[in-house]
Amino acid sequence: MNHFIFFHGVGIRSHFWHIIVPKLEEKSIEYSLVDLDFSSLDNAFESSIRSVKEIMKKYPDRNFVLVGHSLGGLFAIYVAQQLGDVIHKLIFVNTGLAPKRVAMKAMQQMQINRISKFIKKIGMRMLFSGKLPKWLTRSLYFTDKTPEHIKMELSKHKVRESRAFLMEHFNSKSIWNSHLERIHFSGPDNVLSVFGSKDKTTPKRAFMYLVKKLNASFSIYQGSGHNDIITAPKYNDKFVEEIILFADNV
Repeated sequence: MNHFIFFHGVGIRSHFWHIIVPKLEEKSIEYSLVDLDFSSLDNAFESSIRSVKEIMKKYPDRNFVLVGHSLGGLFAIYVAQQLGDVIHKLIFVNTGLAPKRVAMKAMQQMQINRISKFIKKIGMRMLFSGKLPKWLTRSLYFTDKTPEHIKMELSKHKVRESRAFLMEHFNSKSIWNSHLERIHFSGPDNVLSVFGSKDKTTPKRAFMYLVKKLNASFSIYQGSGHNDIITAPKYNDKFVEEIILFADNV
């Protein structure tokens, strides 16, 4: 029997997945929602491993499928790399990572865009610290495919992360890449990357970097923003079906 373990991203906890919980229960899917400890990166790493091991201990005869959204996807990848064969499948949603080293041409382009990238970085810091207006933050995470009442419901559960954690997060590219230097869990039958074509927070090349790094299968949801795959009825029925089929594929 498959058992799905869901990891949330920055700025919210497991409530993010409540939108698809009825769909999981309707299909009699076994699942657990994890709340990560984002007080520091070290605590987040530790809590991700601990949470999964506790669930495994509780349900020793199940096949465990890790599903992570955004930053939660990186922690799902981390757990899969640490635990290896005891993980059945790995799925990450709108999760990307920039490579530790980039080509010279990319470096030149980065220099050209340095000012705009700096402004964007400051904007993201303001975003996660809760200093940007809701209308602006919503446009970064959602398209009009997600109903307003769902956006409002999620905003009630928004978490203001500590400045210390956010600074660690913004400077953690080399840390994440170091965890992927030796791949223990990979392959198109084992790993699936799902991302939206209209994601405004992460460039497509960052999604594809992880796809290539893990030799993963991937699925692009046309017109979807960062959260829409989970929060929009247009996409989340398809998403639930897709992860169930992927998990069942032996």
